[in-house]
Amino acid sequence: MSTGREFVGPYRLFHLIRAGALFEIWAVRPVAENTVYAMKWLPPGVHHSRTAAAELKHEYSVGKTLDHPSVIKTFDYGTGKDGTYMVMEFFKTPNLKQQINEGADRLHFRLEAILVAAAKALDYMHDQGWVHRDIKPDNYLVREDNEVRLIDFNLSQKIKKGLAKVFGGKGKIQGTYSYMAPEQIRGKHLDERSDIYSFGCMVYELLTGKLPFTANNSNELLNKHLKAKPPQLSVLNKNVQPEFATLVNRMLAKDPADRPGTLKEFMVDLKRGRCFYIKPKPVDVDSE
Repeated sequence: MSTGREFVGPYRLFHLIRAGALFEIWAVRPVAENTVYAMKWLPPGVHHSRTAAAELKHEYSVGKTLDHPSVIKTFDYGTGKDGTYMVMEFFKTPNLKQQINEGADRLHFRLEAILVAAAKALDYMHDQGWVHRDIKPDNYLVREDNEVRLIDFNLSQKIKKGLAKVFGGKGKIQGTYSYMAPEQIRGKHLDERSDIYSFGCMVYELLTGKLPFTANNSNELLNKHLKAKPPQLSVLNKNVQPEFATLVNRMLAKDPADRPGTLKEFMVDLKRGRCFYIKPKPVDVDSE
């Protein structure tokens, strides 16, 4: 963590939210303003590489094109002697992965509302011509009132159409292994359906508290995404409706053509039925 610095550009640092290997996330205020923002900051020093700075600029370039209630708002970018930074909406809440780790069943009584908001955010991004490429619960912030923010556009790419799709060449394999679509692993062309696979992995984890695939090493894990079937949802959670389990399995299809074409299809199917046989009740944390 960087120390001894009060300002980055025209922003005052006042609370460190998280420190990673490269980036720090801070709560900041502009000089002479009281509005609180979140800053993703690449401090000057040994880790401030041209590549890392370019990734942050790319994330800003994607984020500033997006304007949706469930997508994090991106406001500013700067680079100089203070390092490189991006300024975003301050949305203070644990991410969905942190909440799953506390017990996925605690989310089940409001899961349908969370899924609709999360799907709307990603579907909007697809409508704007972007594929996120790193959909996972870590990249959704979810408040207790079910307000959602989709974050982290570091790997996002424009969806290729026409000749660009045909002659685009093999892509760089990037993403989070536990949620990567087979075509992403193979470095093939990615579109909305690649994110839908990752979204399906996330839904599976929300329903069961477990990832669809686990392994002892990365090669084994990726091979399971390519060839294996996940354990049946109905075995891991007997309260899941068969129709909804079938929908999640479609999202996890190995062939993109077998998945729902858009998240609008997912939302329509979700609204037709329900996730669960018996609507879950809020978990009383104090009684556990």
